[in-house]
Amino acid sequence: MADNPADNALAQLELTLENHQQWAESLVAGILANEPPSEDNLVPGAHMLCDFGKWYYSQTHSTVLTEQPLFSTLEKKHRTLHDAARSLLLASEGSARAEAYRSFSAASCDMSLHLNNLIQALLTSELTTDALTGVPNRRQMDEQLEEAIYAAVNVLGEPACLALADLDHFKRINDTYGHPVGDEVLKAFSQLLITSMRDTDRIYRYGGEEFLIFMNHVNLELAENILDRLREKISHYPLHVDGQPGPLNVTVSFGIAQVAENESLRNLIRRADLALYQAKKNGRNRVCAA
Repeated sequence: MADNPADNALAQLELTLENHQQWAESLVAGILANEPPSEDNLVPGAHMLCDFGKWYYSQTHSTVLTEQPLFSTLEKKHRTLHDAARSLLLASEGSARAEAYRSFSAASCDMSLHLNNLIQALLTSELTTDALTGVPNRRQMDEQLEEAIYAAVNVLGEPACLALADLDHFKRINDTYGHPVGDEVLKAFSQLLITSMRDTDRIYRYGGEEFLIFMNHVNLELAENILDRLREKISHYPLHVDGQPGPLNVTVSFGIAQVAENESLRNLIRRADLALYQAKKNGRNRVCAA
């Protein structure tokens, strides 16, 4: 099984934080011991040549990191730190060096804090985002949808619907092509959902091959029409999966329920699930409403 990109990024960041702290301590220890400064810390582009800089600029392909706003601002923190280190190493003894040390210490603390904040942001993202498909997971769904359901009925006073989407015969795909191909199908399907639904709709991986869609400002009839068009699109335009010589024919079944007054998330999902069961029972590749 492939490594989780988020886990890899977290491990690298934690190691980076440790290495940064060791570098800062070593630099100050060298000054106190009257050792000549390393040329690597004096050159203008030191922030690009150090181990952290080499790692940072090699991560431009990592969407796990580049999608984090704190990652892009980390570059400036790191460059400021190296500028402060160079000033400290070149400062003459006395008040000038004391002031340079205060600037370096502040930049070092700022860098450590920024790295810690980035680590925490990644941890939060990993807990609430499905690692395979990149869509929010069931934990985030639980946190968000109770409030969204309440707002739809009691604040906005507009209809809203919840749908469960299930890939038909997904076990057959895994058995025929293997689980890696099954994973690619799930990723391709999730991206199709994201690009096909409105920006205001919320998509979650509910579990296995099931996805949950929460649709604001639509009644049951409109939701059926929207999802039936999507179902038709999927059935006529097979998914292109990495590693496969040709596209795979995939169909999907939907079960929909409209939010009722004072309804809990659990009951709404139960009704959508019953509708999905009916869609499966009636032959799959169809939309059924509660």
